[in-house]
Formats: sequence, structure tokens, C-alpha cells
Amino acid sequence: MALRVPEVNRALQAHTALVAPLKYSVWRDGVEVEQPLWVNNSASGIPPFMRWTGCVKDLFLFGWALLGAELGADGLPVDLIHVPRDLWDMDSDGKVQVKESVPANYTQRLILIQLGSNGLLTDGIDSIRQARKLEHARQARLDTPPAATELHVTDKQYDEMQPEEMAALAKNYAEQRNKHAVSVTPSYLEVKDHQDSQVDLFESGMNSLRLQLAMHSGVPANFLEAGKEGGSNGQMTYTNENGKASELWVFGSARFAYAITARLSMDDVVGPNAEVRADLSEFMVSAPDNVLTAESPVEIEDINV
Repeated sequence: MALRVPEVNRALQAHTALVAPLKYSVWRDGVEVEQPLWVNNSASGIPPFMRWTGCVKDLFLFGWALLGAELGADGLPVDLIHVPRDLWDMDSDGKVQVKESVPANYTQRLILIQLGSNGLLTDGIDSIRQARKLEHARQARLDTPPAATELHVTDKQYDEMQPEEMAALAKNYAEQRNKHAVSVTPSYLEVKDHQDSQVDLFESGMNSLRLQLAMHSGVPANFLEAGKEGGSNGQMTYTNENGKASELWVFGSARFAYAITARLSMDDVVGPNAEVRADLSEFMVSAPDNVLTAESPVEIEDINV
């Protein structure tokens, strides 16, 4: 249901696009070591990109993701697959139970990744439900749109007009408007045009919901085109050119990458004195050469008064 909300789907796609392609490597005692198979490949036939795509999706929605590991002779994982959320559960003792459809060789060790916060389906469920209700109301309005023009009878003696007479009156007026730029109405008829004065409450409500969804999903508000009513063009660009870090990465996507690398760096995955690093060079901010610090020399010119 949540991914049927376009703003939620767009936020997930953005996080996935930044995190899933990251390159990981294993380091021990500060030195990059020979890499296990799971770093760049998988005997399962599922590429690492799809593995991390599934992890980001589960972390985003549920706050948890699960990896299934095949162990090598040293007792450490040599291959990993992502186990979709609907194929595992957690019992009352906190132990993970996977369904039989998961290949047995990838259940030799189950690696549970925790985001550190509740997923969108917990914290943002109210906003998601509101967005769905608003979309249903919008669709109902499209199916039965309100009248753009009202023919208001001002003379009481015409209040007892029969439905057929009212329909004929409206039809005649509509035909005149279609044929001519100028229409003629009886003295007892007042034309009220609602097209210009009508406030689009659906767009106003959706704009408010976009702000909520942006905060829940960890993306900048204008990335979901929130705030357009205030005059903003609703556009957003994010770039790393000239040392500018992406707001989307820093305040949103980074937490997924850090959650993954933190769990993979545990001893049951890479052994003692080892860690997993992600290549984040694309998101690094280089310090400019002209940074002014407290130790920077300051030249003061003499001023003659």
C-alpha cells in the first residue's frame, strides 16, 4: 500500500539509487585484504546491486533487513543473499525464523541489519493512510466533477420549475457558450462562474502531506515537490560538484549505508580486527583552500581619517 503513494515510491527510489551501487571492501588492521566472494559477486546469480536494493527497501519500510549467508571453511560468510521481509519473521524470543523457500545453504548464518529507528510503515503510517484517502477522494472528484458554472434563478416565481425545464435551461445556456463568446440570459437568471474562484483543496492537502512524507522518508521537502503553493518552482537539484555534498545523501540515504556497513563489520561476518568500508568518495566534501580560521593571518590596511 505504501509504495502506491508516489511520494513514498520516489523517496525509496532515490535512496536506493545512491546506496545500492556502493562498492564495499573488507579491511583488517587498516589494510585492505583479499575480498570474499560476496563483496563483488554471488553464486546465487543475484548481483550485489539487487541484494543491497532489497536491503534498502526493507530498512526504509520496516527498519530491519535480513541477509542469508553461506559460510566458508573459516566459519565466515563467503556469499550473501537478501532475504525478503515476507520470507522471515521473529519469534517471541527474538530469534529469526525463515521460510523453507529460502535456500538452505544461505541459512547457515542469518545476518539481521537494524536501521536504528522504526521504518516508514510504523512511524509514517498515518501520513500514508491520509495520502491514500486523499487520492481516493481526488479520483471520486474526477469521476463526478463539480459544476463549473451555476445558473442561479433570482425570481421566486421560477422556483417551481420542473426538472425538465431546468435541464432545458442549462442545455440552452451551454449550447450558447459553445457556439458564441457572448451569451444572453433572462433577467431572472444569474450566472455564477466557479472556475476561477474555486480553491483546489486537494492540492493544498497533498502539499501538506508531502511535507510530512518528506520528513518521514528522509528526503528534502522540495524533492517531493512540496511547497509549490508558496511560489516555489518545486524543483530540486543535488550535486557534489565543487565540493557540495548532497543534502539527500547527508540527511537521508547515508543512514542506510552506515547501517549496512556497521552490521557487516561485526566479528560474525568479517572476523576480529576487521571492518567493512563503503566507497563514499563521491560524497566527500573537499575543504576549500580559502577557509578562514582563527589562526589565519589577517592583513589590516591603514586608514587615514
